[in-house]
Amino acid sequence: MKNDHKSCPSAPMKAGTVLLGIVNQDDEIDFVSNITKINEAFVQSAKAGISPEKRFRFAGSCVQSGCKQWTGTRCGVIDRVLNSLEEKYIKAHLPSCAIRENCRWFAQSGAKACGVCPAVITDVT
Repeated sequence: MKNDHKSCPSAPMKAGTVLLGIVNQDDEIDFVSNITKINEAFVQSAKAGISPEKRFRFAGSCVQSGCKQWTGTRCGVIDRVLNSLEEKYIKAHLPSCAIRENCRWFAQSGAKACGVCPAVITDVT
């Protein structure tokens, strides 16, 4: 499959990724309204303390087969999340999102992906 320039809404933090949201006290993502690219100074600062991916969500380019979550045709993360939840737990409203237009999960699963997205905490530790 040729790269179709989709964004991964759960990328590991590195310089050049986008800050998508901040984890709140309810362990959900509060999405930021503006696209803010992460620089090396942010990376170094965020590495102090607990894993940055437990405190923030980042978006980057979907690397498809370069990612262990890639199934061969799609991202397995959102499929596993949607398959593990009962329909009643999927939020009906679409949260505000800076990357929806190019989001891999939205392209694959539509509004249902957006309904569970705030509950996904990326933890690469």
